[in-house]
Amino acid sequence: ARSCDAGDAVCIDFVGRAVTSRDDATIEARDPDPVFQSVKNWWVVIGDKDVTPALEMGLRFMKEGETALVYGASKFVYGPAQRINPDSKYSLPPNSNCSYHVKIHKLLHDDSEFSSVDSQFEINTSKKNIGNDIFINEWSHGHAKSKALLIYNKAADNISHIMTNNSIDEQVRNRALLLWIDCMNNIAAVYLKAKMYGKAKEAATQVLLKDPNNLKALLRAARAALYDPAGTFQESQAAIEAAESLSSTDDKDVRRLRTEFEQKKKQYKRKSKAMFSKMSEAIGTTEKKTTEANANAATTCVSDPVVDTNTSQKSLPIEQRNNITNNPSKTHATAIKEPGMSVMSIIFQVGLPLAACLLYITISRWMTTIQVVEAVKPN
Repeated sequence: ARSCDAGDAVCIDFVGRAVTSRDDATIEARDPDPVFQSVKNWWVVIGDKDVTPALEMGLRFMKEGETALVYGASKFVYGPAQRINPDSKYSLPPNSNCSYHVKIHKLLHDDSEFSSVDSQFEINTSKKNIGNDIFINEWSHGHAKSKALLIYNKAADNISHIMTNNSIDEQVRNRALLLWIDCMNNIAAVYLKAKMYGKAKEAATQVLLKDPNNLKALLRAARAALYDPAGTFQESQAAIEAAESLSSTDDKDVRRLRTEFEQKKKQYKRKSKAMFSKMSEAIGTTEKKTTEANANAATTCVSDPVVDTNTSQKSLPIEQRNNITNNPSKTHATAIKEPGMSVMSIIFQVGLPLAACLLYITISRWMTTIQVVEAVKPN
């Protein structure tokens, strides 16, 4: 039997422990070391980053049926992130060294066996479960977001080849569709938790194109539209109403989302009313100041149209001075142009505050995005 290689699939059991101390000469598993992960029958593809780098490197040196103890320095395990164990309530601290007691039950490296429909279902169902484990236990302020997305997308892509293969039995293709839908719904859940609402809406929409009555996709699309700064209340309401028509009246998720929607809508109306009130007040103040300035300018020009010949005329040539003296109406026309120039000042004094108010409303619409109250659970 040969060792594992890149692209091989292995079915493994393992127990992961935090290494609190170790002798450099011998690495031994000690029962007192706390368990942070215990796994049965995971299918792992070498090179797909399904497990930590330390564990994958150890698997590359193992053969089918072998058992090994793998030690991993913190940078090859979780680094600055942490992992929780929901069974023991133990959280693996950041920068922890770890050990894995691992056994390989089965190894697939033959292309025909690896690519069989049954094997693909086992491998990609396991990938979905691995993604769920990462989503639940390794999020740690978003450190595992990219890892979960990578695994879910890989499983969805692998299984889509079965969905679109018309030579395969329809029942098998429907089964593949259900697995693909689970993966895509989970991708939407990851994006929602990461507050990437546009991406979440895209993933949920892909599910709805295949299954328009999928309740989870409708709820996640509605939530994404509700919190997306680029979304609208109309699309969120449409998705909520569709979900309500499919679910029972006591569905907690649907009722919770409806409550969030109504609260969000009321909050937006209050803020919009306040913003428009401030905008109207600012425009009114600006118009009043502009009117007073125009009145003062017009009064000055009409009451004193004569140019001081002792100052300005003396600096002009003799011909121009005589022309001004003989044609005082031209002097008045020149002076009266001054209030006409205030049209531009009106534009700047009214237009700029108006633009600033509109910009403020747009920013406030974006700032109304708040954290989703409850994390969406993967399938």
